[in-house]
Amino acid sequence: MKNVAIIIILFQSFQGIHAQKVFADTQEFLVTTEIMDRGEKHPSYVINLVRSGEENSDKISTLTIEDTELFEDIFITALENPGLEGVSKVIKMEVEYLACCAHVESYYYMLKEDNTIVALPELNNVYCENSDSDFQYIFPNQEYGIEGNILQTQTFYQGATTNTKYVNLKQSFTWNDGVFEDSKTTAITGY
Repeated sequence: MKNVAIIIILFQSFQGIHAQKVFADTQEFLVTTEIMDRGEKHPSYVINLVRSGEENSDKISTLTIEDTELFEDIFITALENPGLEGVSKVIKMEVEYLACCAHVESYYYMLKEDNTIVALPELNNVYCENSDSDFQYIFPNQEYGIEGNILQTQTFYQGATTNTKYVNLKQSFTWNDGVFEDSKTTAITGY
């Protein structure tokens, strides 16, 4: 009986560690910037997300930054093994603009095992002094994740900490044979 209890505790600990997967900094991907100088006071930037260390590599994504006066920085993180069949990792590129608040555009790209890319719809967040929530995607291997689903959520935090107060589901996508489509999942709340 004692051995069964130890196995259950170890299994639950492993599930907790497995469910806590988060996006982490990565050096595998980088951005290149081209300045589109058309004689304007603040020229546009063309941003290319590419794999680092590969010459003439395919671009994962290209976007244009028009508001370069407020443009601040780009952050790239990755989630290894997100728990979706045929997807090896998810790349998140966040483009930050600063004014009185920080405006962050988040782009998520799922890298399939055959090296093709599937882009998810863009998410936007505004962080002001008293902001206590943000929009994000949650994948099956993360806390609050659901097997075979990609969840677009709004996460609320307790005060100025990063402790999650609760999570509201905004939209759910089912991952089905390499295609994401609207799901019938409608409820998720964590306290």
